[in-house]
Amino acid sequence: MSYIRSNKLLLVLACFGLITSLLISLYHLAFHNKIYPHVFVAGHEVSNLNLTQAQQAIAASLPQTLPDLSLVFGSQSWPLPLNDLAISYQVETTAQNAYLFGRSNGLFNDLRGKWRRWRQPEMLPVKFTYNEAKLQTKLAAIIQTVSEPVISPALEQPADGTIKLIPGKNGRVVDTDQLYQQLLTQIGYLDFSPLSLPVKLVTTQVSELELSGALERAETIKNKGLNLKSDDQVITVKKQELLNLVGFATDWNETEIASLAARLASQIDRPAQDAVFQFDGQTVTEFKPALPGLSLNQTASRTAIAAALENLVKDEALEQVVTLTIATSAPKTTTESVNDLGIKELLGKGESTFFGSIPGRKHNLALAAGRLNGRLIAPGETFSFNQAVGDISAATGYQSAYIIKGGRTILGDGGGVCQVSTTLFRAVLNAGLAITERHPHSYRVSYYEQNAPAGFDATVYAPGVDFKFTNDSPNHVLIQSTTDLAKNYLKFELYGTSDGRHAATSNPRLWGQIPPPEPQYQDDPTLPVGTLKQVDWAAWGGKAAFDWQVERNGEILYKKTFYSNFQPWQAVWLRGTM
Repeated sequence: MSYIRSNKLLLVLACFGLITSLLISLYHLAFHNKIYPHVFVAGHEVSNLNLTQAQQAIAASLPQTLPDLSLVFGSQSWPLPLNDLAISYQVETTAQNAYLFGRSNGLFNDLRGKWRRWRQPEMLPVKFTYNEAKLQTKLAAIIQTVSEPVISPALEQPADGTIKLIPGKNGRVVDTDQLYQQLLTQIGYLDFSPLSLPVKLVTTQVSELELSGALERAETIKNKGLNLKSDDQVITVKKQELLNLVGFATDWNETEIASLAARLASQIDRPAQDAVFQFDGQTVTEFKPALPGLSLNQTASRTAIAAALENLVKDEALEQVVTLTIATSAPKTTTESVNDLGIKELLGKGESTFFGSIPGRKHNLALAAGRLNGRLIAPGETFSFNQAVGDISAATGYQSAYIIKGGRTILGDGGGVCQVSTTLFRAVLNAGLAITERHPHSYRVSYYEQNAPAGFDATVYAPGVDFKFTNDSPNHVLIQSTTDLAKNYLKFELYGTSDGRHAATSNPRLWGQIPPPEPQYQDDPTLPVGTLKQVDWAAWGGKAAFDWQVERNGEILYKKTFYSNFQPWQAVWLRGTM
């Protein structure tokens, strides 16, 4: 009996399979070269259509002209002109995609998909291409209008020294990924109804506990500072810049600390520089000293700054010193390897600025400084500024600028050259070389006091007034000049071989100041009546001095006080009488 029952079951199953196969075959035969049932493209049914019919139906559903699609946020609305996006609907590709539903994923998956579509139709978009760059440009303008950056709370210190809290402000951002997805979906489904911008609110919240902690830390450090030290400079962080490092959710603002470390790196980092030395037998035509490469360890710097901030809170000291961690890399070519003259290290540097100079003066100082650049001074040789610069006149390229002559400030060839001799004088002072001739100006010149005390100047006027120094070092000395007219900056550097000497200037002083006389007015028949033209400027008189000492291994090589006796200077105006 069981044998008979088994045979009957097998027969039933075989009949069921035969009928199912027959039905599937009939189904496929009915939709041979046609799209299967319940398939829609952009809301239009394309079932039971062949490819040509489907293409015609899809093409007929497309609008003749694309309308503007409005992007909406609240009560605001922005039109997005779709015609500007070079949209091209791909009718053939879309029809093929509709036809391939139920034909491309394997027998089992295709059968399951057909069954699913009987219960839920398949909704397909119309494929299209568009100009992505134009869409990004148009959406970026709208997104920028809607977006508002979140403003975190901040601390501020007004002039009265109190700590003021600047409240934060919530922001909002547009979810650009969601916006693009929704927009492209609507275009594909031929849905040109208004699209609400997907906007997210970004909140900034500070608890009462966090607020009180931040204010307490700010009050503790508001009159203190951080000194960030690298090998050759100290960068001070204080006042508002220091308060910006105070955090709310955390004790210290990690973002601001990281930003500070990044700014430090931009000032400190540099690649290693190989030495260059080109000598034509008289002057050095090209020179670059070897410099090690520097790279600030920003991670270590952030940690050290945060620790120093903690110490500022805990300690009564008014400042904390942070020694920055800097990695160095050696140049491939050292300075001493490219020459045998002993030019291998910096001996001294002099700097000055000349803000407010007329163009002729700037031209002249750049010209004179350039003519000293690359000069070599042999051991034991005395350098003469006038001899090295040569003739100063219009014939040698100098322009008219203000000079002191005959007790007056007048326009003359070469005005501004004394800026060069003054800056070189400062470099020689720092190098500690023997100064054999130096003359102060007869009155105070404002340019020379822009970055130095009164009295750190040296005037020249050929042939009688010169600036001279002797190279009493064991090797040659190279003069290098740098002129930056855009920044009104002049620098001299002296290179050679150090013999261990150390120079120091001290105790700059100014006394016995005398006010300038009353302005003088002179009639000038070449100027129209009522015109006033200033040709000389008032300056206070007085006496100035500073001390200079050069030591080597405990021995004093030079000890000298440089004096200046400045006359009070009268302003002179020309008064038109023509």
